[in-house]
Amino acid sequence: MSIPDLPPNTTLEGRSVLVTGANVGLGYASALKALQLGASPVYITTRTASKGSNARDSLLADPVVKQRNPSAVVQAYELEMATWEGVTSFANKFLADRKVAGETLDIAILNAGIFNMGFELAPTGNEAVLQVDYLSTALVALLLLPLLESSTTQEHTARLMIVSSTTHTYENLLTVPFGDSNYIDSLSTKEAFSSPRQRYGLSKLLVVFFLRELSSRVSSDKVIINTVCPGMIKTELPRQAPWFIRPLMYVWYSLATNPVEKGADCYIHAVASVGKDSHGLWYQRMKLTPYADIVTNSEGEELQKRIWNDTMQVLGRVVPGVGSDL
Repeated sequence: MSIPDLPPNTTLEGRSVLVTGANVGLGYASALKALQLGASPVYITTRTASKGSNARDSLLADPVVKQRNPSAVVQAYELEMATWEGVTSFANKFLADRKVAGETLDIAILNAGIFNMGFELAPTGNEAVLQVDYLSTALVALLLLPLLESSTTQEHTARLMIVSSTTHTYENLLTVPFGDSNYIDSLSTKEAFSSPRQRYGLSKLLVVFFLRELSSRVSSDKVIINTVCPGMIKTELPRQAPWFIRPLMYVWYSLATNPVEKGADCYIHAVASVGKDSHGLWYQRMKLTPYADIVTNSEGEELQKRIWNDTMQVLGRVVPGVGSDL
């Protein structure tokens, strides 16, 4: 299914934008699109300083950026989402830099994520996809939230967009039963990892529950929070597949996916084209789309509270008091 063009009057002129996971794929493409639409400064995160430097230089060398946004500033930050220290170090430095410079943050696009083909533990002891795609993403969002709130003005409401996926609608994602113990803690065993597809979908379902609960606690007058799935996009995802199926994946990608530039348009649409009526909602290929039934039915409402509380318990061990004022 094709993705429509952005409205012709779309602009990010003068807006500061943060994009996580921005050295390749959708993250890079959305940072580039933001610059082409006038954003500056644009902050990007990568796992290493060298990747960040290379991405920054490439973004600023883009002919369209040079022509339309010649004074653009791009700053790169290291962000290792697989470790708690990587997340907190990034947040501490990023927030301190903004304070020293007297700068705000208009838009945060939380894009960084992984898809693993097998069970793997992150250095935190949590399963890697759970750690990167959900827990670290949630922590980054909470740590950035006060800066975003303070950046809202009468002319512009700050934006927080977290990337989700249609995979959150798949059936049988909640294979681990809810007991008396912390549900999030129970997801990092081999027994809880039923398949790569299930784990990725579960991580995105958790993102959706978290985002909806966060949206209910943060007024759209302070920060507009929404989530996006651009659909199947031609990115470097096949590189993570086993070597023997990569050729088939590349063929499938070439036939069944949209170019990465169109995926980036979906991100920009969520932070520049829609307004407060998008708060807490999900856009798929720029179209407002209902969440899965498990999210919105009576069971989902209970699960949302439970997952929020268990998540905050986990994150509170890392950053005591984080989100306690929500």
